[in-house]
Amino acid sequence: MDNVKSFYDFDYIIEMSEKRVEQYTSAYQLILGRLTNIILIYSALGIYLVPIIQDISQIPSVFFRIGVGLFIVMIIVSVVFTIRLLMPVDIAYFQMSSVYYQDLRLEYEEKIVKPGMTEEQREMAMGKVNNLLKASYIDELIRAQSNNRSILRRKGSFYYNALLFGLVAIVPYVLCVGFHITRKIDSIQKVEIINPQKIVTCNN
Repeated sequence: MDNVKSFYDFDYIIEMSEKRVEQYTSAYQLILGRLTNIILIYSALGIYLVPIIQDISQIPSVFFRIGVGLFIVMIIVSVVFTIRLLMPVDIAYFQMSSVYYQDLRLEYEEKIVKPGMTEEQREMAMGKVNNLLKASYIDELIRAQSNNRSILRRKGSFYYNALLFGLVAIVPYVLCVGFHITRKIDSIQKVEIINPQKIVTCNN
């Protein structure tokens, strides 16, 4: 029974809340660390980006233009979410410890510990001051948890959407690259067919 945790125990609540705050902060840093996944996708999609844009006026295919349109829209949406992911946020940090063991402690003692108290009354008053200090610290921990949890959920959503739209953009991108490569092959074949005719004309 001694190992059973009690939610009436301020020390246990403080320990649990501190761990939660640390977990949310670590998870947020982990999301930012995964930004390289999105950058890799952008790097791969950028290889044929310029040729594809140049092909818009040269390839009349409706499917090609639809593919380009979808690709551009998805990339723009992905970039918007990436920018929102990178925007700075106010992570909750704790106040200096001196605020509790010095400022608040003296404030509570002035209100609760009165001159002329017996030793027993003084001990009870000091116990009450200690519990009030712990309650104030728990309140700060709860606010930090709420703030960091909200940030984690929003940033997690931004990362997921940026990655998702980046991955989905690969589909129209591959379609556009296929059109580009096919056009390039056709151009090479036309040049090979035309060149022999020029040679024959020159010989005559």
